[in-house]
Amino acid sequence: MKNFNALLKINLCVLFLFATTLQLFSQATTLKVIPEVQQFVAKNGVHTLPNTLQIHVNTSKNDSLMQIATQLKEELHTMFQIEATIATTSALKSISANELLLTYSNAALKNSEAYTLDLDATVGITIEGASREGVFWATRTLLQLVENHKNQIPSGLVTDYPDYPKRGFMLDVGRKFFTIEYLRDYVKILSYYKMNEFHVHLNDNAFKNYYDNDWSKTYAAFRLESDTYPDLAAEDGHYTKDEFRDLQRIGMHYGVNVIPEIDIPAHSLAFTRYNPELKASAPYADDHLDILNDEKLPMIYNFFDKLFDEYIKGDNPVFIGPDVHIGTDEYIKEGKGRDVDNAQAKRFREFTNHYLKHIADSGKTPRLWGGLEWLKDTPLTHVKPVGNAVMNAWSKDWVNAEKMLADGFKIISTPDSWLYIVPAAGYYRDFLDIEWLYANYRPEKVNTSLTLPDFQPGLLGSTFAVWNDISGNGISQLDVHYRTMPALKVLGTKNWKVAPIKSYEAYQQLANADSDGPKTNLTGNFSDQELNDIASKIGQKPVRFNGKKEVSLGGTNLGYTYDVSFDINPKKGNKRNAILFQSNYGTITLNTDGTGKLGFSRDGYTYTFNFIPQEKSWQNVRIVGDYKSVTLYVDGSEKEQLTAYKKTEGLPNGFNFQQTLTFPLEKIGDRENGFKGTVKNLKLSSIKK
Repeated sequence: MKNFNALLKINLCVLFLFATTLQLFSQATTLKVIPEVQQFVAKNGVHTLPNTLQIHVNTSKNDSLMQIATQLKEELHTMFQIEATIATTSALKSISANELLLTYSNAALKNSEAYTLDLDATVGITIEGASREGVFWATRTLLQLVENHKNQIPSGLVTDYPDYPKRGFMLDVGRKFFTIEYLRDYVKILSYYKMNEFHVHLNDNAFKNYYDNDWSKTYAAFRLESDTYPDLAAEDGHYTKDEFRDLQRIGMHYGVNVIPEIDIPAHSLAFTRYNPELKASAPYADDHLDILNDEKLPMIYNFFDKLFDEYIKGDNPVFIGPDVHIGTDEYIKEGKGRDVDNAQAKRFREFTNHYLKHIADSGKTPRLWGGLEWLKDTPLTHVKPVGNAVMNAWSKDWVNAEKMLADGFKIISTPDSWLYIVPAAGYYRDFLDIEWLYANYRPEKVNTSLTLPDFQPGLLGSTFAVWNDISGNGISQLDVHYRTMPALKVLGTKNWKVAPIKSYEAYQQLANADSDGPKTNLTGNFSDQELNDIASKIGQKPVRFNGKKEVSLGGTNLGYTYDVSFDINPKKGNKRNAILFQSNYGTITLNTDGTGKLGFSRDGYTYTFNFIPQEKSWQNVRIVGDYKSVTLYVDGSEKEQLTAYKKTEGLPNGFNFQQTLTFPLEKIGDRENGFKGTVKNLKLSSIKK
């Protein structure tokens, strides 16, 4: 009987501990934050940030948290009009309801990015981080809680940390140019959802089958200014060295590692076009370097050694972060991908070794896609993970993740089957399967055939990717963002907490409502009140424009799906592409391209409606847009719908050309080339999901 009673007590203790643990984790679902926090212990009441807040920084160790305090002060003002002051202190806990304390934790936390966030209705807020990063991530949690709980935050103690240290997004800017402003915004957006890597793919080329099967016509670009090779950077869009340095510094400020990639020895048409001596001969395509040519190989190494060194070395390096990506994938014979000979595999492996060592010797951690599973020679030329090299495990055909881990490589899960977006291409994914990812994905799923053990050593996390394969297909930067944002939120969640407890329905409701974060609104979300305030600038009273006048509307771009209408009475003499509405991402114009028609431009594309506004006559114009089309109504009747069509002119294989617009709401008119006429009755509405 004694043994029975002892066992009963033990079992009851186990059940109590299990129930307590379950309660701690289940309480985490009450907090509206992405990614879901690891643990939350609720207290009585709610915490409300006051209109005036004191941010105290504990400087007993050092003052490295002052920058975070300053940033938080600015963000609280921008997002919530909360005014904060900053002071130093030696206190270890906040002591009043209008106080927020930033400090390092004296207790051991889960990992270097861990933090606790103590929200107490009576004694304020205390943030304790294992490191500067931990404190910073806690501020992202706090901002989301204030935003999503309408400043009525459940009181309690958050204990939080990431399950994986590398949580990333890769953007192909080689095949499609994205402005530096867009990249800066993306650093901030990634940071808001605790994604800490931004991999920028700086060069690539389109597929020649979309360009008359002619490499000389095929689009290619390298996006970074070079002094070593003048005119190498693409004329239709590139980043200056200072812009790219600044992007990385912004990343460091926001906890995001910006990783530059120069992709060689395949995907290299921008380089072989610049210097044709680099180009491989048959059976390899023009976008391959001639690495099998023993006579040319020293010249090829010299060319790219100098290019990497230009950005890595010197008193003012361009690549200031810790990692540099060297590409190295898909070096195949044209049209005969699986036909691999010994010399091809051997030289590819030697080339990979050369640049892993070159980057490591330069003091950086090398990264690569890798093609070692496909390209094997006999006897095998070993590729060594010098410099703690990190490989993207992107394809089961190209990367054997288990073998690479055994060889000492670190792995980032980047499975093409689940995590590749190729906008409007008709293959891979146009949108990721968010529901499946939320319910089933975790970084251990490196491909459809292999799932590594949970928390496999050497597996650092996962990255999702946007590849803009179909150059010139009409996709805009904001179209890419529309596809990226849902993926970013779910992958932020699944890398931070691989097994969230919140139901998918509850998660999706929160994800649909959540913003882009402080000082960004690429999504183009506005409340009804904000839209009414913008529309009130052009009300019932007609506003006259003389071609040199502009009115600030105070918006950015109204995102999908929107419904905009206004009355317009154009004058005679509108110049070519006279601006009606404008933003950083697009314009709506009269006399578009000299046709007299209403039209719009964005991302270097111009579109026209088959409609010429009548001069000296009032007409009601209504434009409805979603991610697939733009529809024009005039005086209540549908005039035309612009939607995707098969573009075949000069393209024997053709592709789907997109016709879309997020509505520009920064200004109406323009001081240099504005429209002439009168406008009234601007009405704006957003059709919610």
